[in-house]
Amino acid sequence: MSRTAMVRTAILWTLLGSFLLVALAPAASMAQGGPILQPGPMPVMAGHVIVVTGRGSVEATPDEATVALGVQSVRPTAREAQDQSSAVMDQIVRRITALGIPREKIHTTTIALYAQRKPGAESEEITGYAATNRITVTVDELRLVGRVIDASVAAGGNTLDGLIFGVRDQSAYRAQAFKIAVQDAQATASAIASAAGVSVFHLARIEELGAVVGPRALGVEAAAVSTPVMPGMVPVAVEVRAVYEF
Repeated sequence: MSRTAMVRTAILWTLLGSFLLVALAPAASMAQGGPILQPGPMPVMAGHVIVVTGRGSVEATPDEATVALGVQSVRPTAREAQDQSSAVMDQIVRRITALGIPREKIHTTTIALYAQRKPGAESEEITGYAATNRITVTVDELRLVGRVIDASVAAGGNTLDGLIFGVRDQSAYRAQAFKIAVQDAQATASAIASAAGVSVFHLARIEELGAVVGPRALGVEAAAVSTPVMPGMVPVAVEVRAVYEF
């Protein structure tokens, strides 16, 4: 190889080496502790952090109730069962609206018709038909809840699927619950920092994980014991996640 060719080859290798050093420099920087996103629903910068959750809950006074009720009719023919179920439900709705509850507060949830067969795994003999019609009634005046149940029974209703108390405007209760949740997160972070010997840290990020207004439900048996209904209180619970840097 001539001297000129050897010089050209050396220059090419030098340029190639420089290019590789420039291309690999960012990756090397990242590997030495640069910003890295952590996996999970809440990415945080790698480094010295404390990640905690905080929970808060308050008791709310319910101001509405949802009553699930209806009728089931059993008759020899499908037509008879359906007709009776419809007639009874019509009377139930009439009596409930007579209490001052608007029709838009009444919603159909189930309409079903099925054959009843003679007992036995292999039996195909039909002994009758059962028609079911169920509704939910939203009651804004809690004093009327017992009267709604009475009206249904008086009209021929024979199913009571449950009673749920709720809160229409939850904003004030949620605000109180969030305050408690943030304080809980701060207390947890302080305890962790103290255990780790960290004296100074600050809040870097916080987010809501969820808020739940847990309706207070009464089962069929509890609601059907007597017409007087005691609403009790409804829990409003929230959860937050907080990231502290130190």
